[in-house]
Amino acid sequence: MFGLAILAIATCVGPTSGTEKLPEIALIIDDIGYHYENGRSVIELQRPFAYSILPFSPHAEKLAHLANALEKDVMVHLPMEADHANHLLGPGALRFGMSRTEIENSLIDSLAAVPHAVGVNNHMGSKLTREPEPMRWLMHAIHERGELFFVDSKTTSHSVALSSALRADIASTVRDAFLDNVQTRPHIEEQLRKLVAEAKRKGHALGIAHPHPTTIGVLRDWEPSVTGVRLVAIGDYIEAHQHYGDEGPAATALRLAVSECGNESSDANPTENPNAQR
Repeated sequence: MFGLAILAIATCVGPTSGTEKLPEIALIIDDIGYHYENGRSVIELQRPFAYSILPFSPHAEKLAHLANALEKDVMVHLPMEADHANHLLGPGALRFGMSRTEIENSLIDSLAAVPHAVGVNNHMGSKLTREPEPMRWLMHAIHERGELFFVDSKTTSHSVALSSALRADIASTVRDAFLDNVQTRPHIEEQLRKLVAEAKRKGHALGIAHPHPTTIGVLRDWEPSVTGVRLVAIGDYIEAHQHYGDEGPAATALRLAVSECGNESSDANPTENPNAQR
C-alpha cells in the first residue's frame, strides 16, 4: 500500500484537480493501553481516528482488536528514551546504547504485542530521536517488516527520526500539533482551531491527542466539516501526504516544513506520561 510507486506529494503542494478539495486532517490518539474504559470510549467515537497503542500495556491486545473490528487504524506507540522522566517509558523501550540487534529484536516484540498495527510513532523519545545511528537501525528494521509507515511525534525540534525514515524509504510524516498538553476544554478547542488553520494553510495537517476524559468530550463534540476540513484515516493521509527520499525538490520542501512543525513548548507532559490520567 505504501510502496515507492505511490506518487509522493510535497508538503506545500495543494490540490491540483479542477474540483476543489477540502483540506485534510488526520488525528492520532496516543498512549492507548493502560486505561481500558478511556481507551474503549475514544476508540468507539464515530471518527476515523488512529489509535497508537503502547506495547505490553495491560489492555493493548484487547483494545487493538476492538479498534480493528471497528475498522480503525492501529499503530504501535513505540517507547524511546527521553531527556527526562524515563521511568514513564514502560516495557519495550528503546534506549541509547542498545545494539542494532537489540533495537531490531525489541521492535519485533513490540509489533507482536500490538495486533493489526499498520504504522509506528514514537512515545517520548526526545533523546533517542536525536541520535542518527539508532534511528537508522530502527528505520531499517521497520522497513524490513513490510508495509509499515512511520510518524515522527516530534518530541524534540532536533529529531532526526523523520529524515531517517525517509532515507529508509518508509512512508512517513510528522505531527503538526499536540492538542491536549493542557487538559482543559478551552485549550483543546483552541488547539483544534490551530490545527484546522494549519490544514487550510498547507492543505493538510496531523494532530496528536490522548485518551483523557476532557479530550474525549471535545472530540465527541467536534464537527470537522463545519470548520471546512475533511477528517481522514491516517492510512489515507499517509498515502496522500507522505514524503520519500532525501534528494530532489520534494525533499527540499519537506526540510523547510519540518522546522515549522512543533517546537519545544509543545513537547509536553501528556506524550511523556501515559499514566497521568487514571
